Amino acid sequence: MSRMTITQQIDQMKADWPAFKVKSINRAVPSARWVGTLKPHLVAYVLEIRLVKGWPEVRILSPQLKRLPDNPEGKLPHIFPPIEDPTLCLFDPKTGEWDCSMSISKTIVPWSIDWIACYEFWLMTGTWEGGGRHPVVEDSPDEGTLR
Repeated sequence: MSRMTITQQIDQMKADWPAFKVKSINRAVPSARWVGTLKPHLVAYVLEIRLVKGWPEVRILSPQLKRLPDNPEGKLPHIFPPIEDPTLCLFDPKTGEWDCSMSISKTIVPWSIDWIACYEFWLMTGTWEGGGRHPVVEDSPDEGTLR
């Protein structure tokens, strides 16, 4: 496994997703931050992708994600805490579904599109159809773990 450098990640994102702009880069840490818009189905979403020390985090900056307070899967499923500033649960960190040899543009961005599609369907039906394990987010001593 050969780790992709920040420069390689930035170049790949620029080639595959030119609408995502690099907003900050720190080669010493190493880290990068991109912001861009995706519109998989109904709504255009502004996403922030951060890559810090080889680990990606994705947030939806707008529109604000809706919560369904009485939903049995949680107010907002498939996110990592805190619920006030959630990051999307795109892969299970403990199973090696993503590692630092992988391209953000070829994995994280497409997985974000899939997450948004599942989220929009969840808003309509109340059921998360995306598979995987939901992170435990609220009222739990295991906050931030997957179940």
